[in-house]
Amino acid sequence: MCVVILYPKYHFPTFMKKFLTVLLAILAIALPAASQTQVKWRTAVRMTSDTEGVVTVKAIIPEGFHLYGTTVPEGGPVATTFDFGASKGVKFRGDMSPSSVPVTARDEAFGIDLQWWTGTVAFSQHFTITDPATAQIVLKIKYMMCNGTNCMPPRTENITIPNTRLKKK
Repeated sequence: MCVVILYPKYHFPTFMKKFLTVLLAILAIALPAASQTQVKWRTAVRMTSDTEGVVTVKAIIPEGFHLYGTTVPEGGPVATTFDFGASKGVKFRGDMSPSSVPVTARDEAFGIDLQWWTGTVAFSQHFTITDPATAQIVLKIKYMMCNGTNCMPPRTENITIPNTRLKKK
C-alpha cells in the first residue's frame, strides 16, 4: 500500500514560480557581468589602392583587466595570437603591429615578467588582394586576460571580413 501525503503549504506551481523568479534574477545579474569580462573586437579596413590595404583590429579591454602580449615566456598565460590562415584571395605582408608598446611588469599570478595592454590597443596588418573575386579576410584571435586576482579562461574570436569591404571607395 502506498500513501501519498500532500502538503498544502508547499504548492508546486507557487514553489516553481518563486524558484524561476530567483533563477532569472541571478541570470540577469550574472550574464551582463560575464559579457563585461570579454575583450570587444572592432575591425576596420583601409584600402590604400585597388589591391593594397590595411586591416586594423581594435581590442577594447574591460576596465581593470589586461590583455596579454603576443609573446609570452614558458609557464605564462596564453599569448594573444592572430591567425589569418583561412583567408582567401589575400596575401599578408609583415607582422601584425600594435598601436602601442605593451607594459612590461611582473605578474604575480604567474610569478614572471609579462607584457600586456590595458584600455584599448589596435593591431594593424598590411595585405595585398591577389584574387578580388574570392578575397576574404578570415581572422582567428586567441587571447587571455587577467586582473590583479582572476584570470579569464583563454578565448577564441573568429572574424570574417567579406570582399565587399575590400574595395577602394
